[in-house]
Amino acid sequence: MNLGIYRAGLRSRKCIDRRRATRTMLACKDILTLMLAWLVTATQCQSLPTRDEELFIHQMRNPETFHDSSLIPDGAEVNAYAVTEKITRYFFLVEEDGPPLEVTITPCASTLEWNLSIPEVPEEGSASGINDQLEHQRSQSSKVGSILKTYKGFNVSTYSSTNSPAGIYMLKVRAVDHDSSFKIYATTTPNSDRIYPVLPSDSRVDVTAVRKDRVSLAWKSSLSETVYLQPIKYCVAMNTERNYPTLCGIESRLYGDRRPIVPNVGFGFSNEKGRRNSKGLRKRKNKLESLTKTQIKTNSSFTLECIGTKKMHTFTNLIANHTYFFDVFAVDTKTNRSTVYQHIQVTTPAGEEVQKVVILKDGKMLDSSVQQSKPKKTFQIDVGNKDKELLVTVQPCTHPVIVEIWQETSVVKSGVVEDLQSFTVNNAKGTYYIRVVGSLKEAIHFKIFATTKPRKYPYPRMPDDNRINPYRNLRKCNSVTLGWLTSSETAQYCLYRREDTSTDSGGRKNLRLMNSCHGPGMRKRSEKVFCTKVNDPSEQDTVMVKKVENLKKGTNYIFDVYVSRDGKQSLAYRSVKVKTKKYC
Repeated sequence: MNLGIYRAGLRSRKCIDRRRATRTMLACKDILTLMLAWLVTATQCQSLPTRDEELFIHQMRNPETFHDSSLIPDGAEVNAYAVTEKITRYFFLVEEDGPPLEVTITPCASTLEWNLSIPEVPEEGSASGINDQLEHQRSQSSKVGSILKTYKGFNVSTYSSTNSPAGIYMLKVRAVDHDSSFKIYATTTPNSDRIYPVLPSDSRVDVTAVRKDRVSLAWKSSLSETVYLQPIKYCVAMNTERNYPTLCGIESRLYGDRRPIVPNVGFGFSNEKGRRNSKGLRKRKNKLESLTKTQIKTNSSFTLECIGTKKMHTFTNLIANHTYFFDVFAVDTKTNRSTVYQHIQVTTPAGEEVQKVVILKDGKMLDSSVQQSKPKKTFQIDVGNKDKELLVTVQPCTHPVIVEIWQETSVVKSGVVEDLQSFTVNNAKGTYYIRVVGSLKEAIHFKIFATTKPRKYPYPRMPDDNRINPYRNLRKCNSVTLGWLTSSETAQYCLYRREDTSTDSGGRKNLRLMNSCHGPGMRKRSEKVFCTKVNDPSEQDTVMVKKVENLKKGTNYIFDVYVSRDGKQSLAYRSVKVKTKKYC
């Protein structure tokens, strides 16, 4: 489309002057003034073109006029924004009877509810002969005053007519779910515009191969690439939620949805316009450069990837027995406008994943983890051919895990492990497999230990009651007194304190350390209160009491006690929160 060529009918100087006066009034939001101005011009000028090219050029060079007047340009796509609280109105001018009309709405982040109509022209007017002209307009078409199309949904929707009456068309739009950006395209020359990539007659996406961890797709070339020789690239999207009918919908899902920025008009000086245009060009250039990146990902369950001119693609690292939704878009690299191929969804076949087995050495501690992509891990230990007692200990560091101990095809022991827990298998012989499964869709670190020699147990013995008891009647403004039970073996006890920075009113959010596998070596020196070693413990649990001084008045503190043996692992008692008195 050549924007510099005017259509036939713009020969009369008088008619041109009237159109310029009309374009001045188009910036006004008074709809009555807009409609009367159009009627005066349309009645007194002869041979009006289907689209006013001069007005169109003005709108493209001054995009702020759309936001000021809500008047949709003829033949261009514009960005708009809809809210849930109210209906937003836009207007489109068809200058003469009989042209085709096409209006396309593209939602981006929310379901939209919209309708297109030709409003009734007001009965009263200030110009001489206006009532006769309005009556003449009403008699020309039965569509005036009626709703042409109503739609509610998330898909791209279009109103199309091959013979449209002249008039001012009104588009009402409201967002249903939440505020959302969307795109409007209206034209009286749909056959020549072709602003969206044209799909082939067979727009299906073929599944060429399916495995439990991968899916391969292929599709036919866009006609815009092969016939109209336009620069087309292809973008493919995969997610586990649903199909997306628009590329801007996927981009909104990945990067968030923002209200379109209204261009700054300034004061109208030529140097301001030059700076504005150069700034806009830089923004468009940066946007196009960002869209040419090979791959964009947020997480393993949602992927958007632009692959150039290739017509096939393979998605890897998928999960067996999962349903995935795939969308393929033909994208014009100059304008970033896109068209989606037919949606497709594929369920990967079920199958037991082949996992690497980690060998455990008798009596050796091992640090490990499970990930979202690999939510389970298998360990193996061989106890020999003689009956022995097998001890398996698992200590989750951040979140609970599920532990299963297998021999051949039978589960010998199992359970959900929230803290340090040991499993004992009596009369064990042969090979055992320990499977650790994550309870959440995130990385979980843990320690695992297995042995047939009890003396190699790496952890200190804890008393059955591992609470820290604050003596409430001994609280002062600058000190508190704490007590805890000790075990019946030689061990070292260390007390640490930290101020409670939690805003949780329940008071337990900040009690547990982020990683319970961290011992006193990971604490700050300033948090250490004291360490003492018990060399000759009694056979029964005894109480250790400690007064902690130099505290702030009216302040919450969290206290932790660690117990350890020489060269062994350390364990923490249950943390306790104590608040010093505010008034003494």
